[in-house]
Amino acid sequence: MNRILSRLPALLLALSCHAAFLAPAQARDAATLPALSPRQQALMATVVGNAAHPRILQVRLDELHPTQAAIGYDQVYYKLGRYAAEEQHIAHIAKPKKFADLCEANGQGDVLPGTANVAGATLAAPPPGYRCKAAVASRPDDMKTVVIGPRGVLYLTDGHHTFSTFRAADGGRNGQLQVWVKVSDNFSALSEPAFWARMQQESKVWLKNGRNQPITPQQLPSSIGLQSLGDDPYRSLVYFTREVGYAPPGHATEFLEFYWADWLRAQPAPDLARVNRLDPAAYAGAILQAAQAMVALRPDAIVSGGKRAADLGALDEIDHEALDELTQEKGKLRYAIGYRKSLPRQ
Repeated sequence: MNRILSRLPALLLALSCHAAFLAPAQARDAATLPALSPRQQALMATVVGNAAHPRILQVRLDELHPTQAAIGYDQVYYKLGRYAAEEQHIAHIAKPKKFADLCEANGQGDVLPGTANVAGATLAAPPPGYRCKAAVASRPDDMKTVVIGPRGVLYLTDGHHTFSTFRAADGGRNGQLQVWVKVSDNFSALSEPAFWARMQQESKVWLKNGRNQPITPQQLPSSIGLQSLGDDPYRSLVYFTREVGYAPPGHATEFLEFYWADWLRAQPAPDLARVNRLDPAAYAGAILQAAQAMVALRPDAIVSGGKRAADLGALDEIDHEALDELTQEKGKLRYAIGYRKSLPRQ
């Protein structure tokens, strides 16, 4: 016993030295990080609500970090094209689409007629009379969601297209536009590796780029918007097949459209590399081919990532009326193509 006790100081010294060698990297990382701001501290202390009574936060668009590397640019171009077209005769538009979209995103239903149709009004600086039908979060199912990560970073898990559209609208002057979002989870107590492991485990991140190549969490862009997110043309294609070849089921899986896009890439047709997406007829033909492939699937057929066609909302037959609406003069496809044509050639 005396022999052991005599060696105790040396053992303690050895253990303390060992701990000192384990911690330097962590200590070094902590030392290089800036102090938490009051905003970060408040976000980290956020208590999450539930589905019936979600916790909501008001955030700036430039605070949001994406959980996917790409979006379908043509989906955004449809909205931007429509916004621009309405601006040309805004006095005659009772409910401007961009303000209707803002009301919906904030869980407030539609915009009240005649309250936002003022020339030059922006989302960040709406007309004084701008009103929505309901109070913020009255319709929480329409709201976008965020996860609070380490150091209070806000990760957007739903709404990349909507908020990227808002940011690009009005000449790109809406970076500091404030919107309301729902908090689905607060994982701020986790380390970075544990955080991303949890996000992947709960399917709250899509780790593929616009060419469907695998990426790491560290390769995700640091902000939302057309300037940072890549373009996935198959994601746009899936957007246009909505209600034509599939309809999202209630409580749809996260990243539902990306599962369809992943699957469509492997099909013999349509091959978007061979489609002139500035030609309405050619683009509509590709949408029809995609929808035909969707409705031909058995309900139990595996599409992608273990998801069945039924899980992803495949329809039994093509809705030709919905397809025709896309190519009308004021259809989504026409607005998207019109806006794409207005962009400088690269």
